[in-house]
Amino acid sequence: MLLPGTTGWTDTISVFLTATALVVLPGLAAGLLLRLRPLAALGLAPVLSTTCLSVSAAVASLLGVRWGVGPLLLGTVVMGAVAAGVGALVPRVAASLSARGGWWGRWQERAPGPRFDSVWWSTVASVVLVLVIVLVTIRTELRTPEVLPQGPDTIFHVAAPQWGLENGTLSSFEIGRFNSPTWSGFYPAAFYAFTGTISLLSGASVVVSSSVFVVVLVGVVWPLGCILLALALLGRRVVVVLSAALLSVAFTTFPYLLMGFGVLWPNLLGQAILPAALAALAGVFRPLGRPRYAVADPLRSLLVLVAAVPGVVMAHPNAFVTLCLCGGLLVLGRVIGLAVRQPSWPRRAAVLAAALLAVTAAAAASVAVRSASMFATGAAGPEREPGPALEDLLGFAPRHTRPLHVLAVVVGIGVVVLLWRHRGARWVVPALVTTLALFWLNIAVDSDVVRWFTWPWYNNAVRLHTAAILPAVLAATAGLVAVADLVAHAATRRWGATRGVALGACVALGILVLDAGTQLGAHRHILHRYFHPQPADSWASAAELRSLNELATRLPPKAVVAANPWNGGTYLYVVSGRKLLVPTEKTNTPGDRQLLAASLDRVDTDPQVCAAAMRQQVTYAITGGQPFSWAGNRVEQYAGIDDVGSSPGWRRVAAAAPYTLYERVGCAD
Repeated sequence: MLLPGTTGWTDTISVFLTATALVVLPGLAAGLLLRLRPLAALGLAPVLSTTCLSVSAAVASLLGVRWGVGPLLLGTVVMGAVAAGVGALVPRVAASLSARGGWWGRWQERAPGPRFDSVWWSTVASVVLVLVIVLVTIRTELRTPEVLPQGPDTIFHVAAPQWGLENGTLSSFEIGRFNSPTWSGFYPAAFYAFTGTISLLSGASVVVSSSVFVVVLVGVVWPLGCILLALALLGRRVVVVLSAALLSVAFTTFPYLLMGFGVLWPNLLGQAILPAALAALAGVFRPLGRPRYAVADPLRSLLVLVAAVPGVVMAHPNAFVTLCLCGGLLVLGRVIGLAVRQPSWPRRAAVLAAALLAVTAAAAASVAVRSASMFATGAAGPEREPGPALEDLLGFAPRHTRPLHVLAVVVGIGVVVLLWRHRGARWVVPALVTTLALFWLNIAVDSDVVRWFTWPWYNNAVRLHTAAILPAVLAATAGLVAVADLVAHAATRRWGATRGVALGACVALGILVLDAGTQLGAHRHILHRYFHPQPADSWASAAELRSLNELATRLPPKAVVAANPWNGGTYLYVVSGRKLLVPTEKTNTPGDRQLLAASLDRVDTDPQVCAAAMRQQVTYAITGGQPFSWAGNRVEQYAGIDDVGSSPGWRRVAAAAPYTLYERVGCAD
């Protein structure tokens, strides 16, 4: 549990090391046992670790085993053993397929190539550099690891893994029981599997573990995946590594906006591991031109992709949908290339017809299988005029973020370079155009027809723009590398190769430095909005968390407390572990909860209310606090809780501004 005011960033070094080890080591071991090159194994490690952890948590829950170090180690060992066995069989299978010749010949294992070369060391150095940049960027806004983004869903994202640790499960098929004991279904819980396990291993609170894990995702996992995918598409070069690493944290929407908006931390995890999954998919296909893919031979790439998909799904379905979209365009590009190479027009037409049929089927599936609730999510109608919406699109500036014009120009250069120079990466351009088009249609049109295609992202501008950031990073990397190459080529002819390359690199980095101040200001501006909002947009400030912790000292350990979630009282669970009648603002379900929320002040005069309070074991209530700004009339649903102070059935116990604690002393027969 969180003890407010006890933890600073300097106290989290062990937590950071634990989080990094948990997200890297299981997947890295599996990759090396699969006989991947070290750089590929490192880049793919987070997505494989996500699969390992989330699947292990689900299996442990299914078997009735309490989650802990034992199931974690067993899951890691099982994944490693499978990887070792498959790694030993792959050369034989590849040799057998290659012996057949023809199409199967491309499955032949390629030479492993260099292991610890300049690209490897530049990758490690670049990730360290990016982590430093991230820490410098966030230090003025996330002043302690205890600070929480003030959003409506934050309470669930920190309370659910705490509940999971108490109940011995971090499974995607169990975590929803935090909201309701009778819940059943699926919820992407990979993020909670990580934060809960980090808390278990390090002893830190779930709040601190979540803050540290978010930094690891932003500063380590995401840039590492972008580097791996950029190397796969643009060539194994140091300049590609440096460009991809620095550009991965140059955009505001991802990762910085997603650190606070929503809060969408599970989506943050899904997007962070998405590049590695795409790199595995790219490795399955023979490139149409240079370079050869950096992940592995096609057979190993396919096996990695199969292993990565469960992790992506359990991280967040939005990431899986984006993987399908980008991956589908990648495959479509390969199919079109195959059609072009056919010797006759009938065969070309057949291949193209098959591709058209597949695209049509995918579009139809988006309409046919859409979720009614997701289709209706979000306020109907556009939120921006077409002109300003286009400005948001061109400046990569959705939802209150500041435009990044220099970065947008670099992306534009990259689009041209990809189409002209990188045949194997041309799919990035339609991926970027598609996701940005969906973003624009969502904020400028948002009709029912538009929602046929935006519903997988909950018709939400931030989620849609987040999907566009990965292709934008890849395009910008291609543009920056091209600028560096152009300058290096011109300078080499005049001053020699060494000076030319150095000058090219300096010019490329100079472009980023030119825009660094704008980027830093934009990133901090949006972080400030969520971590230091106005009082009306705050759910539970640091002072309020301390007050709730103080009141918790007057509560028995098994107490069940009623509180108005719109006033922040439900954060009592995070700082004390005391159970809440209504855990979040989304869980005022019909039955006893709704009755008590509306009528708890009549517990001493209404037998029905008394019976409900006895069934739910509600013995305490907390009042006070400022309602969240857009709560509206939903605050009135909890009038029975807010009015207990005027009821003879309740006794005032203690106060800690702005909250007051009451104990139930009466109950109608």
